[in-house]
Amino acid sequence: MPHRKEQAEAVASVSHYAAVSAEEKLARLLGLLLVKDMKSKSDQVTLLRRAGFKVSEVASLLDMTENNVTVVDNLGRKKTVD
Repeated sequence: MPHRKEQAEAVASVSHYAAVSAEEKLARLLGLLLVKDMKSKSDQVTLLRRAGFKVSEVASLLDMTENNVTVVDNLGRKKTVD
């Protein structure tokens, strides 16, 4: 029998997914399709950011921290300028 804390976590995780709008699901799907064949995380980050995804959205899509996305994005921008 699950403990109350485990039950609360399960409910929270389900409600998190239920709160996602259809538009957000579509945007996530399109973002993943955009970068599915790219091997480099830095290229994926750069492309998603140029496509208009927010740092938090890119982090969620690529299973990265927001800080890591910001650093990779800034390095990618510097690389394209040079």
